[in-house]
Amino acid sequence: MMVIVPVITLICTGLTAGIFLGHRAGVSRAVPILSPSSFIQLQQTINKSFARMMPVMIIGSALGSALWAVLLRACWRTSEFWLVSGASLVMVCIAAMTRAVNVPINNRLMSWNAAAPPSDLSTIWARWEQIHSIRTVLTIVAFAAEVIALRIIPACS
Repeated sequence: MMVIVPVITLICTGLTAGIFLGHRAGVSRAVPILSPSSFIQLQQTINKSFARMMPVMIIGSALGSALWAVLLRACWRTSEFWLVSGASLVMVCIAAMTRAVNVPINNRLMSWNAAAPPSDLSTIWARWEQIHSIRTVLTIVAFAAEVIALRIIPACS
């Protein structure tokens, strides 16, 4: 378990961080130059793919890091334990933020008609982008903490 859990956790957290960063560095920068209709079409297409995959990645990362911390509980005085526990807390916060803000906005987005965009589109989407930027930074921090924890030789067995 002490080999499988960290590997699965790192895969989930790393993929989540990469997807978030890729969206933030690419799609988020393109949004201001798109027409509202094009924006809706693009985001609906993206959402169809990621709505199935992202819950698995985010929940996998949160649960994986929590399980990893539980497996390290006998070594609670080590840096490894605290790095993994911190990453777990961060991923739980990311899951909560995503569920509270991004998912409801995504659900609303899926009901929009590209031919008749809502008048408050930019206001609604600005909140999504704000939380997404926070999620991106925090996920990168969690991933870095997990990678560092994996490289530490545990002080206890």
